[in-house]
Amino acid sequence: MILACPGCDSRYDVTGHAIGQRFRCRCGEMMTLEALPPIAGELACPHCGAGVAPTASKCLYCSAELLLKACPRCLSRVFHGHKHCPECGAELALAATGEVESERRCPRCTTALHARRVTDIVIDECGACLGVFLDHIAIKRVVVDRAQARADALLGALPRTEIHALPAAGQKMYLPCPVCHVVMNRRLFATGTGVIIDVCRSHGTFFDSGELPLIIEFVMNGGLERAQRKDLERMRETARRELAQARDAARDAARMVHPPASHSQGSALVDFLSALLR
Repeated sequence: MILACPGCDSRYDVTGHAIGQRFRCRCGEMMTLEALPPIAGELACPHCGAGVAPTASKCLYCSAELLLKACPRCLSRVFHGHKHCPECGAELALAATGEVESERRCPRCTTALHARRVTDIVIDECGACLGVFLDHIAIKRVVVDRAQARADALLGALPRTEIHALPAAGQKMYLPCPVCHVVMNRRLFATGTGVIIDVCRSHGTFFDSGELPLIIEFVMNGGLERAQRKDLERMRETARRELAQARDAARDAARMVHPPASHSQGSALVDFLSALLR
């Protein structure tokens, strides 16, 4: 069972914990594991939208298998497959960030990360190398929502330091996720940033010192839209070049199969057909 923090929406796996037990989120907010409502509200099949009984294991209309679970925020009963809770609107596909009491360590220098709440998101900071880890909820609020007040608060809370495209001598190139410890993927954040980030598909993104403020400013100033336009134009140019190459190859192949005849053998007709192939 997954429980969501009412303050920052961080998700925790609380399977096996007793009803009524209280937990402290990394952002400092207290959470209580409440009992599931005895009666479910109106339920709909996540595949076809048909009304389904709370006790059904299969949709009578589309025959889809149904798995009942609890909304991590309001604990209403919902079917696995819904993107949002029909009662409170909470996003349901977000993975748990781990156990409530688990300690996170900096993937760069292994120092214990310190959780800090900034407006409505929680960031995990390293006091040694100044790296920052953001879970997917925080990333979405920074990159997709783009609230100016949140951006200003983060820029005021984060140190501004020089960034480097490659790790310093002796530092690791590939870093483990501080939650699941699986090696993260290194990738360019967006065209034009020059920032290489470390991404765990399940849990979040690690930013070395100075990278997150640069990315926040890039996003808030419309950098993602400019990067998308550049990427689209580059794809179009590649497609045009490949099409021209394909046409040239087809024309050369046609000439090899049907070599041009001499003018005395009806060259006018061959030239006309050759022009049609171009």
